[in-house]
Formats: sequence, C-alpha cells, structure tokens
Amino acid sequence: MRKCIFKLQCFILLLLAILPVVGLSQNIEKPDKEIKEKCYESFYSYKIEAPAYVIYKLYHGGGNVPRKGFRFKSDLPHFAYQHSGYDIGHMCNAEDFAFDKDLEESTFRYYNAVPQMPHLNRGIWEVNEKDIRKLSQTDSLLIICGGCDYSGLIPARCFKIVYSLSTKKMIYAKIFTNSNDATESDCDALVDKFPFEATYMLYKKN
Repeated sequence: MRKCIFKLQCFILLLLAILPVVGLSQNIEKPDKEIKEKCYESFYSYKIEAPAYVIYKLYHGGGNVPRKGFRFKSDLPHFAYQHSGYDIGHMCNAEDFAFDKDLEESTFRYYNAVPQMPHLNRGIWEVNEKDIRKLSQTDSLLIICGGCDYSGLIPARCFKIVYSLSTKKMIYAKIFTNSNDATESDCDALVDKFPFEATYMLYKKN
C-alpha cells in the first residue's frame, strides 16, 4: 500500500513538473488598467509592462492600407525591445484593420504588444492571424489574446481564444510557446478564464 502511495506521489510530482512544459498552467496576470482604443480594448498590467490580454471584434478583416510611417508608442512603461532579440508582437493584429488607416495605426501601441520570439511572431502566430482573417470573412468574431506564464517581462507562452459572435460558441482556444522552436496546441481550459458572456460584457461595458 505504501509503495502504491509513493508511486502516486511520484506521478503527481512528475505531472506538476511537466505541466508548464506542455503549456497547461496559463498563469495570466491581473490587469491594472483598461485602455479602450478605436478597434480593441487593452487590459494593461504594470507588473509585466504589457497587456495581460487584449479583446477585439473582427468582421471582414483585412485590407491594403500601407503601414509606412506607423511607429509604436505609449506613455505607459513597456519592454525595451531595441536590441533585445524579441519582436514587438501585436495582439490585436494591424492587418486585421488594414481597411482603415486610423484603425490600423491605433494597433501600434505598446499596450497592444508583448515580447515574442521571431520564430513565433513571424511564424505560427502570423499564420494564425491569417486564418482568423479568413474566418472573419464569413463570421463576426470575438478574439481574446495575450501572454501568460511570465518570467519578468517575457511571456513563456502566448494564447488566443476565438469565439463566434453569431453562434456565441468557441471556435478554438490555442496556446503558443514563445521560443525559437515555437509550437501551438489546443487548450480548451483557457475558456474557463474567459467565458463568452462575461468576456463579451467586459468588452462592451465601455
């Protein structure tokens, strides 16, 4: 009996050790400040100097407005990206709103970005953004995204949840490792943190 209990304890310790590796912890920081922009809402955390998460709606996303002249800015503290090796990773994607210059420009805020490794930002995260724009051609979407499991100012992972506003059902929830061998995986447990009705009301209250 003692041997069985010992084995069970060892298994639990092993499981707790690997949970962060497979991306199941999803420790999302508590926001301190809500910032309502033209096309999204940022829930900013002073602790991580970035958004804990960003919420926005998208329908018929995409366009051809050029980014030329757009620069990231913010009066709030933010990660020092220059020479850091990290990309400024948009949460509310600029190209989603490239049908309107003012909306697209408004996405260039540090409170709409988290530090992302280039392999993530220019790889599977970008592919996912394109997939979302494609989905938005036939459905109105509610999107929640951010970083999680921070070490200092760097998220170990990023997450994204996509809801259909027509059906009020989740389309998918994904988690992405923020590394040079970035991977993505489904993670429906994220929905417990952002249930549809509560998230939509949070977005609409302002």
